[in-house]
Amino acid sequence: MQDKVSMEDIAAKLGITKNTVSLVFRNMPGISEKTRKSVLETAKLLGYKYKKDLKNVDSKKTPLRNICLLQSKSTYDTTGFFAFIQLGIEAEAKKNSLNLMLHVYDDSDENFEVPMCITEGLVSGVITIGRVRKSTAKILNSLNIPMVMVDHYYEDIYIDYVLSDNQNCGYIATEYLINRGHTELGFTGDIKAAVSFYDRYVGFLKALDLNNIKPNSDYLITDKSIGIIINESLDHAVNEMKKLPAMPTAFFCCCDHEAISVIKVLNAMGYKVPGDISIISFDNIDLSNTITPRLTTLNVHKEFMGAKAVQKLIERISFPDGPKEKILLSAEIIERQSVKNLKK
Repeated sequence: MQDKVSMEDIAAKLGITKNTVSLVFRNMPGISEKTRKSVLETAKLLGYKYKKDLKNVDSKKTPLRNICLLQSKSTYDTTGFFAFIQLGIEAEAKKNSLNLMLHVYDDSDENFEVPMCITEGLVSGVITIGRVRKSTAKILNSLNIPMVMVDHYYEDIYIDYVLSDNQNCGYIATEYLINRGHTELGFTGDIKAAVSFYDRYVGFLKALDLNNIKPNSDYLITDKSIGIIINESLDHAVNEMKKLPAMPTAFFCCCDHEAISVIKVLNAMGYKVPGDISIISFDNIDLSNTITPRLTTLNVHKEFMGAKAVQKLIERISFPDGPKEKILLSAEIIERQSVKNLKK
């Protein structure tokens, strides 16, 4: 056993990021039980003991400003994406002596109740993560409080947004497949489930159009999610995939969770990935680097997205009358093993 074991050691042994390890020890949501168990078991094996950071900012010397971090329960419970955005928010908030007040609300209730920390004037601004109902966004916007929405937007609501450049990145992912000889291209994912999925699909269609490839409806699943259906049963998901009249040589999946589910379904149907069908997706969650085959995906800078939201909120608090911004962050392709080059 080493004299000093670090989170980096645990992460390296498991092939995950240090921040994933940190989220496990802080008992944060968004991490699968399998990963959580592996981290804790590896830490015990290596003799690592987690020490909580008990150092607090002296509020007498450095007055704390409060901001509300607002998430729906469905976002808060999501595995492997939004927790990293929250991690970036927390780190940047701490760096700027900001105190976060987390509020998780039930998005199944159409009647959104404004958190007490906002109604009682306890916060200087609000950051939301993930999908927010339009009615909820309108209520929050009407409160005239500095606000930044992360990973979701509405064209007709005047708020600051921090987003992945989903349309452009959808184009990049599709162009990547085309450059490797794929012209029979499919898409999977419920494009109305998230504005980011819709925009990625638009980028997919744009790449097809500019490369003189006609979209083939035989290869498209855009009204449902294989990733959700597979939770009911693998057989049900297989039956949904079998409804396609034909199979493409490659699928662009709306996100990594969808891609991982599609791979399971294709394997159950007797297809090999990437031997028979290639897969590319979006997000670069930890699971994308541990499944077989390792997933080619676009890397979303999740923690940077969170940090950028805090920076934007600080600017908005200081300059409340400036024009609102939609900040788009690029994502780059992480090449792994799930795409076959048909030109070789």
